[in-house]
Amino acid sequence: MLALKINKMDDYMFSTLIIVFTIGLLAIVGFVSSIISLREKELKAAFRLLTISLALVVSAYFLGLSNYSLKPIVAYTNIALFVIAIYLFIKKPVKLERNKMSTPKRIVDEHNVIFARMRLKPNTPDWENYYSSHPFEYEQDSIARKLPGLLSPKSNYYNPFTYQTADVNFGVIDYLHSTIDHPVSEQQNAISPNDLSKKVKEWTLKLGAHSVGITELKDYHAYTVRGRGKDKGKPVELKHKLAIAFTVEMDIDNVQAAPASSIVMESSQQYLNAAVIAIQIANLLKGFGYDSRAHIDGDYELICPLVAADAGLGEIGRMGLLMTPKLGPRVRIAVVTTNTPLIVDKAQHNGMMIEFCRFCKKCADCCPSQSIPKGEMQKVNGVLRWQIDSNACYKYWCSAGTDCGRCMAVCPFSHPDNILHNTVRYLIVRSRLFARFAYLADDFLYGRRPKPKSLPKWLK
Repeated sequence: MLALKINKMDDYMFSTLIIVFTIGLLAIVGFVSSIISLREKELKAAFRLLTISLALVVSAYFLGLSNYSLKPIVAYTNIALFVIAIYLFIKKPVKLERNKMSTPKRIVDEHNVIFARMRLKPNTPDWENYYSSHPFEYEQDSIARKLPGLLSPKSNYYNPFTYQTADVNFGVIDYLHSTIDHPVSEQQNAISPNDLSKKVKEWTLKLGAHSVGITELKDYHAYTVRGRGKDKGKPVELKHKLAIAFTVEMDIDNVQAAPASSIVMESSQQYLNAAVIAIQIANLLKGFGYDSRAHIDGDYELICPLVAADAGLGEIGRMGLLMTPKLGPRVRIAVVTTNTPLIVDKAQHNGMMIEFCRFCKKCADCCPSQSIPKGEMQKVNGVLRWQIDSNACYKYWCSAGTDCGRCMAVCPFSHPDNILHNTVRYLIVRSRLFARFAYLADDFLYGRRPKPKSLPKWLK
C-alpha cells in the first residue's frame, strides 16, 4: 500500500514538473522576446513581455513548491491540456482552398487607375473623353485636385529633404522608362531552362530582391488598355509566355513613421530599386536572345500584385496589397515578362494568410481615410476579395503629401524579419488557434491603434 501511494505521488509530481518546465520555457521565450522588442524600440511590448516572463517565473516557483499537494484530477488535467495544446500548435498546416471563385476577367483599363486620371490635363481631348463617360470619377478627382497634392509644400507632412529625395527618385524612374526598349540579341545562347532559372533567381536576390518567383503569364494579369506613358491609349498585347515577379523590402523604421514623410521617401526608393533590378534582369534575358520587358513604376502593362501572387510570393490581403510570408505588405513589386524558356515555380498557397486578414482588421481600424473595408470579402471580377475605396485613399494622400502607408505599418505581418517574428508568422499560417492567439497578442503588445513612430533621427 505504501509503495503504491509513493508511485501515485510520483505521478503527481511528474505532471507538475511537466507544467513547471513548460512555464519556465515560456518565461525564457518571453524574456528573449522582450530583449528583441527592446532592440526594435518597442518599449511597451518589451515591458509587457518582461512582466509576463517574471509572472511566469513566480507561478512556476509556487507551483513547484506545491507539487505534492495537487489532487490527482488536477495533475492529469494538466497533462491532458499540455498534450492538446502541443497538438493544436504544431499540427500540420491547415489545408484551405485558395481564394478563388473562378478565373478573373481581363477588364481593368489603366485609364481608370487613379494615377492615370491625375495625369489628365484640363481642356484636352483625353480629359473630355474620359470624364464625359465617368462623371462620378470627375466629382471625386475634382475634390482631390483642390487638395495640396503629393509632395506639396502645403501638405500636412511636408519635409524638404524627404520630399526632395522622393521627387529625385521618381525623376530617375521616369528616366529609366527610356531604357526599357533595349534591343534583343540576334543570337540565342544555349543554356538549359533549369540552370538559367536558378541563375536568374539567384542573381535577382543578389541584386537586392527579397523574394522571387516565376509563373505563367495569364490573360487577367494585364491591363486591357494603357493609361499612362508613351503607349497611352494602346491595347495591351500579351506577347510573352512567362513572368518573373520579385519583391524588395521597405525599411521598417521609415515605414513605421507612416504617414509621415519618411514613407514616401522609402516607397519611391524601393520603386527605384525594383525598377533597376527589373531592367537588369530583362536586359540579361535579351542578351541571351529572348524578348523580355521590365514592368516598373509608371510603365506597367501588368497588375503586378496579381502576377506576384500567382508566382507564389504571397496573397492579396484586406488592404488590397500583396501579403508576403515574411514581410507582409512591407514590400514593393516589379515584374519581368519574357519568352525565355524558364522553369515555372509550383507556387504553394496557404489560405491561412487570408484567414488571418478576415479576423485581424487592424489595417482597417487604423486607416486614416477609412478606405479599407471592415466587412467580409465580396465577389469582384469573378473572385472573392476586399475592395478598398481608392478615391478616399488618394484624397488622404493629397492632404498628407505622402503615400500614407499606415496600413502597411500596423500589419502584424510587417514586423522585422527576425527569428521572433518569423516564428510567429510561421505558426500563424499553420494553426487557426495560434493565429487567433497572435492576433490578440499583437494588440496587447503593440496596441490596437498604435501611434506612428517618430521619424528616424537623421531625418529630423
